[in-house]
Amino acid sequence: MKAILLHHAGGDKYAFRNMQQDLLPEIESIAYELPGRSDRFAEPFVADLYAATNDIYLQLIKELPENYCIVGNSMGSIIAFLLAHQLKKENQPLPKHLFLASQLSPDAYKNESNIIGISSDDFWKIVQQYDGVPEALLAHKELKEFYEPILRSDFKLLQHFNETFDKIEKINIPTSILFGTKDTRNVTMEKMQGWRNFFENEIEIKAFEGGHFFLYENKEVVPYIKQKMEN
Repeated sequence: MKAILLHHAGGDKYAFRNMQQDLLPEIESIAYELPGRSDRFAEPFVADLYAATNDIYLQLIKELPENYCIVGNSMGSIIAFLLAHQLKKENQPLPKHLFLASQLSPDAYKNESNIIGISSDDFWKIVQQYDGVPEALLAHKELKEFYEPILRSDFKLLQHFNETFDKIEKINIPTSILFGTKDTRNVTMEKMQGWRNFFENEIEIKAFEGGHFFLYENKEVVPYIKQKMEN
């Protein structure tokens, strides 16, 4: 049994290092990352969210497990959802379960703030809306200069997707939609109900204590994933 882990905007595969340890020994895991960061720093950023999904897909099918789940956090949740559709389209084995965290449904972001061409100061004001950005990063000029191109690229992917998203057919995969109780600027139980329109089957929507990045921090998440994978 394996878990495929997909990171948030501006993140990399190392965001999941604690979760990967906690998933063991029942669940092995593979954390993938997009180009332009961490171990793939020398590679150019992808052009759009579908290219990002295809990048992950091409990595995944090289070692596609028989029994697996996909865990996506924030931007990684949208990629996980699109990845499930691509796997279905290509007649590949589908995940046993999707865990989509800290992200509203694909149709929910039409009126998000524009980030293309805005100043660095204004951009970081938007970034700070996502609880969990370390104060040390915000106070460190060189770190901000390092991470800003990565974050801008990911936010641009999301903005283009939000502006151009039309519709996508419903899919039938057991799914849990997860959110943090303190992430109220981004998600709420009521807003998360929009995900129901994207699945043929019933889905579970569950709250955990924490902010936007609760998935990496709340120790109740991994037991929940393990329990779902045992069913």
